[in-house]
Amino acid sequence: MSERVLRVEWIPGTDRLSGRCHCGAESEADDPVVMWEWLLAHPDHPSGGPGETPAPPAPPPAHVVTDPASIRGRVPVLA
Repeated sequence: MSERVLRVEWIPGTDRLSGRCHCGAESEADDPVVMWEWLLAHPDHPSGGPGETPAPPAPPPAHVVTDPASIRGRVPVLA
């Protein structure tokens, strides 16, 4: 009887997960859902691992956030 174990382990000191399929394929990912989808797709999962999670969008420039004209009418002004 063959052992069909899927492993997902946290990589200490990071926010990343390491996954290993029972076929021997290994990968890393940030998102546990992406990792499990990759593992459960065996035998069709790509050998290089799941696609990388897209980076979050960059915050707006500081002048947009601090410009009083951008918040006029939404924040009460003390007189």
